[in-house]
Amino acid sequence: MNTNLSAFRLRTVALVLVVALVASACGGGDDSPTAAAQGDSFPLTFTNCDREFTLDAAPERVMLMEAAAPSLLFAAGAMDRVIARIEDFPEEYYTAEELDVLEAIPALVAEATSTGGVEISVEEIIAHDPDIVIGYDTATLTHDTLGDVGIQLYVMPPFCDNPPLPSFESILDEVRLYGQLFGTTEVANANAAALEAAVAAAADAPVAEGKTAAALYVTSDGSAIYAYSSLGMVHPLMEALGMTNVFAELSERVPEVSIEEVIGRDPEILILLYDDFGLTPDEISALVTELRGASSITAVADGAVYPLLFNWAEPPTPLVVEGLSVLSDQITE
Repeated sequence: MNTNLSAFRLRTVALVLVVALVASACGGGDDSPTAAAQGDSFPLTFTNCDREFTLDAAPERVMLMEAAAPSLLFAAGAMDRVIARIEDFPEEYYTAEELDVLEAIPALVAEATSTGGVEISVEEIIAHDPDIVIGYDTATLTHDTLGDVGIQLYVMPPFCDNPPLPSFESILDEVRLYGQLFGTTEVANANAAALEAAVAAAADAPVAEGKTAAALYVTSDGSAIYAYSSLGMVHPLMEALGMTNVFAELSERVPEVSIEEVIGRDPEILILLYDDFGLTPDEISALVTELRGASSITAVADGAVYPLLFNWAEPPTPLVVEGLSVLSDQITE
C-alpha cells in the first residue's frame, strides 16, 4: 500500500504523525514517470512507482480518485476519457466550465480512510470497466490487484513510496506524459508550454523578492503545526515568488514544529496551507496568529499571513501554477 499518500492528507493529528515518519523514510527519490516513456506511439512503456508498465493502446475509460488529478487531465486534453470519479472535487480549484464537466461524471460511493483518502472495493471498480485508474493506491487497490483483472493503476508520483523531488518541471513532465498516455501530445505539449510561461512570468517579477518565509500546515483544531521543508512542492512555489524558506534544511518533508521554533526563525511571510473548507481564511490565520508569542513574528506583526488552499501548493499539479497567481495576488493586495 502507498503510505506516502498521507503526506498530502494532513487532516488529523494522528494522520500527520504518520506523515512525518513516512517523509523521513522516503526522502526525495526519483519516481519520475517520464524516465522510461518511449514516445507517443503504442505500445508505450513508462515507469510508475519504480515499476515498468506497457500500454498497448491509449486508455479510453479513465477513473479518477484524487482531487487534484482533473487538472492534469484537463491540461492533457483527455477529460473526455473520464467515466467515473471517486473523490469530490472542490469547486474553488476549477472554472465554471470545468465544474460542469466534473459534475457530469458519475461519482462512486467510497469510504474515507484513516489517512484522509478513500477506499473503494475492487469489485466496484471492475463493474465500471475502466482501462486505467489514476490517483493513489490503498490497502486493497494496488498495481497487482487491478493488473490481475486487466486494469492499469497509475499512482500519481507524489503518492509513490519513493516520490521524486517536487518541481515545476515535474508538473510539466507529468502533463507531457499524460499526452503520451492518451495520445493527445499536441494539446498536452501546448498546455505544458503555457504553464511553463506562467511560471517564468512569476519568477521574472517575484512579488516577495528577498523575503524570508515559512509554509505551515495547522490542524483544524489548532493543536499542532507542521512546517514544509525543501521536499514539499510549496518550496519551489515560494522560490518562484522570491522567498527564502526558513525551514528548507529540515530532513523531513513536513515535520511537526512548535510556535517557538517559528518565532525563533522569524519569517517575514507566513503561508498557511489548509484543506478544511469549513473554516474561513481568517479562522485559519487565527490558528497561528493568536498563539502565545506569535505577535512577535515579523509576518504576523506586518500582516503578511496568507492562507492558501492546499491543492494550490501540494501535490505537484497544474493547480500549483495557478497557486502562484493566487498567492501573488494575496501578497500584492
